[in-house]
Amino acid sequence: MGAITVREVLTLPALRGNFVVAGAAGLDRAVTGVNVMEVPDIESFVKPGELLLTTAYPLREHPEELAVLVRTLATLGLAALAVKTGRYLERLPDDALAAANELELPVVLLAEDTSFNEVIGAVLAVVLTEYGAEPAGAEAIRERLTGVALAGGGLMEIARTLAGALDRHVSILDPAGALLGEGGDASPDESTGSWSFPVTVGGLERGCVVVDGRDEPTLGQRRLVRQACFAAGMHIAQAVASLELDRQMRVLFLEELVAGRAVDPSLVRERSRLFGWDFRSPHVVVLARLGREIPDAAIAGVARGALPKGALAWARGQEVVAIVPADSVPADSVPWPAARQWSAALRKQGAMEVIVATGSIAHTAAELSASHAAARESLAIAQATGRVEVRHDVLALERVILSVPGDLLAELVERELGPLLAADAANGSELCSTLEMFLGTGNAADASRRLFIHYNTMKHRMSRIGELLTADLHDPRARLRLSFALEARKLVAGSAA
Repeated sequence: MGAITVREVLTLPALRGNFVVAGAAGLDRAVTGVNVMEVPDIESFVKPGELLLTTAYPLREHPEELAVLVRTLATLGLAALAVKTGRYLERLPDDALAAANELELPVVLLAEDTSFNEVIGAVLAVVLTEYGAEPAGAEAIRERLTGVALAGGGLMEIARTLAGALDRHVSILDPAGALLGEGGDASPDESTGSWSFPVTVGGLERGCVVVDGRDEPTLGQRRLVRQACFAAGMHIAQAVASLELDRQMRVLFLEELVAGRAVDPSLVRERSRLFGWDFRSPHVVVLARLGREIPDAAIAGVARGALPKGALAWARGQEVVAIVPADSVPADSVPWPAARQWSAALRKQGAMEVIVATGSIAHTAAELSASHAAARESLAIAQATGRVEVRHDVLALERVILSVPGDLLAELVERELGPLLAADAANGSELCSTLEMFLGTGNAADASRRLFIHYNTMKHRMSRIGELLTADLHDPRARLRLSFALEARKLVAGSAA
């Protein structure tokens, strides 16, 4: 049989009423799978031949980037792009449509009532059936097995249907050997053998169909078993796609929640009941900045082991967002214990450097956006000051400094530290860091030990600092101004970077 094309896929009931708005010359592209884009950086997850479904949520603030995405997806061998406009994107940009026409990449405009779940199930059904071998002479059983899968009957019904057709005991197992479905009577005869047939989805083995009996299955029986494997693969593919869509819908709503766009109390209650969340008690948003991106699946596993019970976590490329119960963040613990566990677990998964920033307490779901903003501010302070674990409630000084207009801070830094900054830049000296250590410890001897320099070197540096500055280092107000300027210098430089 030939490959299923975009043109043929668009005739499926789940896609009727939609129309091609660009790239019609590519309607004979082969479709080998289906994917959903509701997160940024979808390019890393797209496979050649896929139909990509999206509401354009990741591009809602930058619709002009759709043209670039179209070109990237065409290069990756995408079969077609199907977009549901209205909620996040009012219309498809002209330059994106022009790019699709140029590259012959079909772009389909989906009706607002189109169900992604139904489209995924329908496309996977025809694709998996098309690329499997047709069992000659077993059309009725084939239709029954395929019909069971499409009707959502499940693996138990597939096993029973096959067992009835073969008059043998049939089991469907997962890759670990756990029973997923069975049919027919198990034979007590010890001489009974068993034959295993793999169930594959997208080239990966997702389990197997085991057929019992005294005699090896005949060629005709094997064809029926193979068709049962195809039906089981369809069911598993639909289940996997449904779980992935459910995960993406959860993440989409959580993103809207922390961004402050989903604050309708009735909507929050409805989604919380649907997804099993409880925001009636206080929570805190925690951001983790990673040195290297790690897979979404790993994030979920790490969160279960390292974060407090009831926490939610999801990935944003090299950033991970978590919403944790506030009672797990003790006020007298800096950093809170779970922050270190979370950081260590992420590094163990290959994240390399990790910075964890904790936001303010959100007493209601509507306050999660404020907690998220506080975590974002804390993360910026951590990056500016070289810290790896910070909490918003203990960053009052840094927040006060950052609240001052930048030009005023720059004036203060130049007036108080200008000569030291110039000397450090010209000579490669470390006068600013020496002064900061001196002000922090209160005496030169302790500062020299912490800087790992000889006391005479420390005395020489302090003498040079005294020559360059007009401030009296014995004056408490002068020390305060210098300390404030040193901290402002780090924050302003870090924010600019």
